[in-house]
Amino acid sequence: MTALRCIVLPGMDGSGAWLDEFATAMAPRLPAKIVVYPPERALGYDALVGLVRPQLPQAGPYLLLGESFSGPIAIRLAAERPSGLAGLVLCASFASTPRLPGSPLSARALARIANALPLQRLPAAFAAPWLLGRWRTPARIERLQTLLRSVAPAVLRQRLREAGQVDVGDALAAIACPLLYLRAEHDRLVSADSLARIRARVPTLSDVAFDAPHFLLQVQAAAAAASICAWAAELPAQG
Repeated sequence: MTALRCIVLPGMDGSGAWLDEFATAMAPRLPAKIVVYPPERALGYDALVGLVRPQLPQAGPYLLLGESFSGPIAIRLAAERPSGLAGLVLCASFASTPRLPGSPLSARALARIANALPLQRLPAAFAAPWLLGRWRTPARIERLQTLLRSVAPAVLRQRLREAGQVDVGDALAAIACPLLYLRAEHDRLVSADSLARIRARVPTLSDVAFDAPHFLLQVQAAAAAASICAWAAELPAQG
């Protein structure tokens, strides 16, 4: 029997550079491959789905994990029921435009705000409270700064616009594989509404809560990997 693998679609930076600790934590039991998006090309969701599709395994079982921004991409691909897809994992993600917890603002409003900000010069200390919360440290803020500067501002703005108008709720109904949702209890960007809307379409989904900020896979890498591996171990056997 072919060993199960995990294909990881990264968050809004698209680089997956800060998913190294998560991939290392997964490696002993479930090897993870991180897909990278072009840092200089402002691609929308349609184009990114087309970019990822040919990178999915052509043989053997695998999980597809969509982190944050990439959730809608993973959902659309899973809805196509590709051969070998054993399970879908969504991490701090959404199927339709997310709302900020405790706020009427949504990703659509953030996209409008981002148009007025000099994203290339924006200090990571500004974004850190939203992405890292109380888990921010000087080392993590420095790493976040490197991450933000690795992506062209036009690309970040495009991805924010895409998140601000997305709705792949109908695709959820076409998904045949099991679904796991990793929920960050201290997420300041994606409210619990997003999970509730997904659950309304997929009542059988499993979810696991973590004491973590939006950057769940970065802060709780080992715990997230352990939960995914435990869930995967209970999936129906794949050929």
